[in-house]
Amino acid sequence: MEINAYYNGYLQESQEVLGDMMDYGINTCSIEAEQFFTMFISSRVAEQFEKGNPRYIAGMSGGELAKEVIYKVTGKEPEQPEEFYLDKSPEYWCGWALAFYQWKTGRSFKKIYDIVSIQEILFMYPTHHEADIERFVATMDQLYAKRHTKTYLQQFRENINMSVQELAEESGLRLSDIIELEKNFCKIMHTSAETVFHLSRILGCNMEDLLEI
Repeated sequence: MEINAYYNGYLQESQEVLGDMMDYGINTCSIEAEQFFTMFISSRVAEQFEKGNPRYIAGMSGGELAKEVIYKVTGKEPEQPEEFYLDKSPEYWCGWALAFYQWKTGRSFKKIYDIVSIQEILFMYPTHHEADIERFVATMDQLYAKRHTKTYLQQFRENINMSVQELAEESGLRLSDIIELEKNFCKIMHTSAETVFHLSRILGCNMEDLLEI
């Protein structure tokens, strides 16, 4: 059963907002594409957007959303006026398509961006922007399956230089259980919320960060 990120009644508007945000940040404000998207993530605006916070996915224009991202990161709000056109840019399509993919998969924007760069998505524009959105979804899923070679549990453990043995001792789980959680991508989805929460606290992340979605 597919579980989407938020109510689909907001989807069309959220796609348009994220598309306009990307267009404004990259084209109007002349911020490099990768830099602007990392600003979107680090500002925590992405986190609110992916959770379906109505203020962010429907209560602001794309330009307003971009301005909030830039202000949260730099402390300065851009003065460039919003100028959106009927002919949509590749950057608009990139945001529009990403909003759909995030909604459909429930993955965070950070998880998606860790696998596929904005430049790679922009390279898809000529072959994907006139096709059904499911073609983009299929391409992204293929890249995700090819590149996501370690469980998030293993990635976070390695990020803090903790051994499997140390994590087992710290968590109170058997070593074999930790090994199984790191080897079997589906295992974490059938683990108790209490255990996942405990592991996330040890690893310094959110519970959702460890889920293989």
